[in-house]
Amino acid sequence: MNPTDQVQDLVDTVAELTGAPVTLEDRDLLLVASSGHDDDVDDVRRRSILRRRSDPVVQELFNGFGIARATGPLRIPGDPASGRLSRWCLPVRWRGVTYGYLWLLDPHGRVRVDHLERVEEALDLVAAHLATRARTADRTTWAVGELLSTDAGSRARAVEELQRDGLLTPSVTVVALAPADGGPTGVVNGWLLPRSVLVAAVGHRAALVVPEPLAGRDVAERAAAALLSQHPGGLAVGVSGVVAAPAAHLGWRQADAAVRAGGAGVREWERLGAHRLLALGDPATVVVDDRARRLLAEPELAGTVLTYLDLAGSAQRTAQALSIHRQTLYHRLRRASAVSGYDLDDGRERTALHLALVLGRPPVAGP
Repeated sequence: MNPTDQVQDLVDTVAELTGAPVTLEDRDLLLVASSGHDDDVDDVRRRSILRRRSDPVVQELFNGFGIARATGPLRIPGDPASGRLSRWCLPVRWRGVTYGYLWLLDPHGRVRVDHLERVEEALDLVAAHLATRARTADRTTWAVGELLSTDAGSRARAVEELQRDGLLTPSVTVVALAPADGGPTGVVNGWLLPRSVLVAAVGHRAALVVPEPLAGRDVAERAAAALLSQHPGGLAVGVSGVVAAPAAHLGWRQADAAVRAGGAGVREWERLGAHRLLALGDPATVVVDDRARRLLAEPELAGTVLTYLDLAGSAQRTAQALSIHRQTLYHRLRRASAVSGYDLDDGRERTALHLALVLGRPPVAGP
C-alpha cells in the first residue's frame, strides 16, 4: 500500500474511533485526506475539501487560537453567527515538531478526552508519514531549483544527489505553472500528485519534475485543478517534451516557452509550433518590426489576419471560424495590408507576418 493510501486509512480509523468527521492538513494547511461522516458539516470543512486547502482567512483565524503552539488536543469553539461549528484540533507532531493538524468536527460535544486517547497510536503513525514527506520535500525543493538552473555545476550536483536518493529517473517531463494574469502561483498541493513527482517554486512559477513513465500532461492537469480556486483568471501550464534528467533545465525552458505562449490552459512543447522560438528568449524583438506593430495596434485586423494565416490562407475556413461574410474578410485583409504594408500575396511576407503576430502578442508574465 502506498503512503497516501495508508494515511487515508489512518484518517478513516480516527473517524471510526471518535464518530466524528475528520480532515487532515499538513503544516501549510493543504488538505492531505478526509473521512466521510458528512452528517455534520460547515463551510470551513466543505471549502477545505473542495479547494484542497484551508482558506487564508480561516488559517489566520485558527492560528489565533494557538494551533501552531499547541502540543495536545485543542478545542476550537464554534461561531453560530458565521455558521462555523465547534471542532477539535489535534496537532500532528513528530519528535517535537508539528507537521500538520487533524481536525475533528464536533458541534454537539460528543468527542470526549478518552476518545482522543484511543487515537494516539494512529496519530503517531500519521505524524511519521507527514514528517517523512516533509523532510523529503525540504531536501528536494532546493535540488529541483538547482536541477533547472542555468549553472552546469549546480545541475550536476543536483542530479547526483537526487539520483543517489532514488528520486530521479533517467528521463523526465518538466511542467511549469503560472497564473494567466500574472503574480505568484502559490503552493502546489503535492498530496494530490504521485509521490514520485518533484515540486518546487522557481521564481513566481511552480515547477514539477515528472518521472517516466508518468504522463506529464496528466500530472499538470491535476496540479492546475488543485490551484484553480486560488486563481479565478486561470492558469497557464506548460509541459515539456521528455528529456534526459541531466537536461531537465532544457525541459524547463520548453515548459516556460509554453507558458509564455499566452492565455490559460495546458500547452505541450510538442504541439507548440512557432511558439517554440520563445525558448530562445524574446524572439519578438527580432521578428516584430514596425509594420507588424502597426497591425498589432488594431486587434480586430490582427486577429483576422492571424486566423487567416493559421488556416493556411483559406478564405472559406477563415470566414467560418470568425463567423463573418467572405466579403467582410476580404475587406479586412485589404485594410490589414494597407495598415501594415505587408503583402499577403508574397509567401515570404506572409511567413514573416505570421511569426510576428504569433510572437508579438503579450506573453504571460515571467518570474
